[in-house]
Amino acid sequence: MQAPPWLLRQRITLPDRVAGYVHRAELMDRSMPTQRRLTVLKASGGFGKTTLLAECCRSLRNKGVPAAWVSVDEQDEPEALDTYIAFACHSAGLNLLDLSDLEEAGGGPGSRVGLVVCKIQSFAGPFVIAFDELERLENPASVALLEYLLQRGPSNLHLAVACRQIPDGLNVSGAVLEGRAEVLASEDLRFSGADVARFFDLMLSRSELAEEIDRSAGWPLALRISRNRIERGPEAGAGIVKDFVRNWIETRLFVDLGRDDRDFLLDLGLFDWIDAALLDEVLQRGDSMHRLESMGVLAGLLEPVSGGATRNWRLHPLVREYCARQRFRENPERFRAIHCRLAEALARRGETAPAMRHALEGGEPLLAGDILERAGGVRLWTRQGAVQLRAADRMLSEEVVAARPRLALVRCIVLALSGSLDEARKLYHDVSTTHPPRHRDEDDPDFEYLVDECIVRGGLALYGGELGASKLMRTLSADIDRLARSARMDPLTRGHLEYARCALHHLKGEFDAALERLATAREFLAGSQYIALHGELLHGQVDLAQGRAQEAESHYRRARRIARKSVVLDPVPAAGCDLALKELALECNRVSSGAEPCGVPGVLMNYGAPFSFFAMGSGVSIDLRLRAGQVEQALAVADEQMAFVRAGGLTSLVRYLAALRTSVLVIAGRLEDAGRAWRRDKLPEDSEGCVDLAGQTWREMEAVSCARLRWLIAMERFGEARGLARELSAVTAERGLTRTRMRGLALSVVLEQRGGEPGAAVAHLEQFLRLFAESPYAWPLVRERATCAAVVQRFLHRHRDSPRRKDARSLLTAMRRLDDGPEPVLSQREKDVLRRSESQRDKQIAAELGLTVDGVRYHLRKVFAKLGVARRAEAVRRARELGLLADDA
Repeated sequence: MQAPPWLLRQRITLPDRVAGYVHRAELMDRSMPTQRRLTVLKASGGFGKTTLLAECCRSLRNKGVPAAWVSVDEQDEPEALDTYIAFACHSAGLNLLDLSDLEEAGGGPGSRVGLVVCKIQSFAGPFVIAFDELERLENPASVALLEYLLQRGPSNLHLAVACRQIPDGLNVSGAVLEGRAEVLASEDLRFSGADVARFFDLMLSRSELAEEIDRSAGWPLALRISRNRIERGPEAGAGIVKDFVRNWIETRLFVDLGRDDRDFLLDLGLFDWIDAALLDEVLQRGDSMHRLESMGVLAGLLEPVSGGATRNWRLHPLVREYCARQRFRENPERFRAIHCRLAEALARRGETAPAMRHALEGGEPLLAGDILERAGGVRLWTRQGAVQLRAADRMLSEEVVAARPRLALVRCIVLALSGSLDEARKLYHDVSTTHPPRHRDEDDPDFEYLVDECIVRGGLALYGGELGASKLMRTLSADIDRLARSARMDPLTRGHLEYARCALHHLKGEFDAALERLATAREFLAGSQYIALHGELLHGQVDLAQGRAQEAESHYRRARRIARKSVVLDPVPAAGCDLALKELALECNRVSSGAEPCGVPGVLMNYGAPFSFFAMGSGVSIDLRLRAGQVEQALAVADEQMAFVRAGGLTSLVRYLAALRTSVLVIAGRLEDAGRAWRRDKLPEDSEGCVDLAGQTWREMEAVSCARLRWLIAMERFGEARGLARELSAVTAERGLTRTRMRGLALSVVLEQRGGEPGAAVAHLEQFLRLFAESPYAWPLVRERATCAAVVQRFLHRHRDSPRRKDARSLLTAMRRLDDGPEPVLSQREKDVLRRSESQRDKQIAAELGLTVDGVRYHLRKVFAKLGVARRAEAVRRARELGLLADDA
């Protein structure tokens, strides 16, 4: 689950222009993000960094340059920051995804940023992403996302940040030395004398201006406070103290406030954000927002933020921090009471982690624990995601965890999700020993604890690789079934128990990188059956691409056995295994004509399915319809899936499906539509772009190259087609991409046959047959049977002594079988009878097979009916042509 919509909008909404804004053209020009790769505004609070950065973004937007805005927070872990960046870019006009789909999408950290980078790369013109208050970003992995954008983002991506300190891990110095970045510090942001004069609308005398310049030292916040003070009346003197911030707030902000207003403002310092209902509830008033808005001294310091239908505000961070410190100094009892009331109010709103933080600020760690228990304990994971669960766990003291078993289970699952599996198992053992469940039924008073304990066992099984026979797993399935049937079980928790959240690896066909990622995962989850499962799938896909069909099938089947035995709660791994096996069977032409087309399960997307799973599902679903001659249905599937991935902003899948769709359009004879679609989707028109493996996955390269080659052939642009075919053959041979090479060779046969070079067509067929002897991928040639059947027949006629004749006959039989409609299916007993009928009498067959003579004749009549023949010799011949007796061929 993502952040609440109002909070998400707040975090990605460009701040409004502040009151009294002074345009500083020279500073704006220096700060404009499009001038360089990275622009950093680095200064302490109150120097107008946010104002300046927001104004630059506003100016760019007015010129038609998209500028995304992200306000970061201490709790922004990679998953959260990943989401904010994606939504911000979409809001700025990147057309990344449909918002409702994005809110449901899953995936690991960085999955959306990767999509953003791909989309920006294809964007025509500069694109800016601005990050405000970057110093609040504490998680190194979150900083790594920004470092990825800085180092790996496309050339048209420009980053801008406002911060007090540059987070460790963001290599700004390197970018500066390379001439790709500039840092504007406090001295650059200070107001000059002319700026100060314009800030006060040129209303100050020369001496007043000099005094203001001296007092403020060009500090924008000081100028803002001073202006607000002057507008309210003559200022009362107050000296400058050592603490500059304290001086300005006390002498410029608080000087004209009465005691009640001052106390009210100190109370506001405890709020991270403000709305009328929250203020009234916590401060136990009925006029809080009216009073706040009537305090003119806060003009420019009370900043509006977007909160949907509700007006939300926040004090400037420096003011808020000072007020919070001062409230504690002056009245620690009120400080704690307000924090505790804030905790309860936010807990009722479902803001668990912020509520717990306020409870801790109020000195009530037990209240923090109680809030988490009321929010569902470990089930916060299923409702708000791992980010919120980790944030909540960090606010649990050891004493609270030790005293409350349900909170110990939270710590247990967080350890498992973080890779500390040994600690997680030990903690679970300790908890289950000190607090063993009693009845495990609906009437148990510890029912909620039982549910949490069951979730934790499932999580440890999936993330920690527990064996099915282990003590931990022995009763898990039965307990899940029993609890899931209970009327007390809420749907979200039941969904978690049924499917169990697990991370899926993004296997995009980039095999070396995928194997490296898998090795890293195994370091954290040593011995995990779940990781072993994905390892088998990964190796299987490598074998598939490189033509080792038997090895691929072995890996897939081992993965499926692991999925069915050990990953009992998550449907995605098993679905992926079945999908991989179906793709392999189709490639080897081992599926029946009436096979049910394989759709793309929505669960794959919802659970963060990797590219390869979706690509497999899309390709298989389309190819099965093409195999059945259902071209329009194949096109409808391509259109439906294209709309789905476009709405999801899945850039690589859009490209992949666009290529598949182009192929279907060509097969349907809609060549002009295919050409327009190619150009619209900005697919490459040159051979180098088509076969490029640096910028696309091998599956994309395969789909794009084959689609382009198919279209060039249909357009009779044979010279271009030959160039692309040669390039594709060279690249696939060099990389060992046998499957793709065979697809290219099949199209090369078509190319030369239609181009009037039958000898060259046969030569390409011979290359295909040499590969086919090692890699039984019949589908590439069978798919092109309308043209290739004649070439195969020519080969058989002219090469009577070739060792490839058997393979050629097998392929020709497969082509004819599809053209003749659904092939018959013979039982093993029918095959045994038919095989012997060619050379044996009925009595001999009956004796060998343990049948009666009438039984033999009964089976033969059934065979004749299935094959449409009347004689035994005809039946044997027909069965062999169809491959039904292939072992005797």
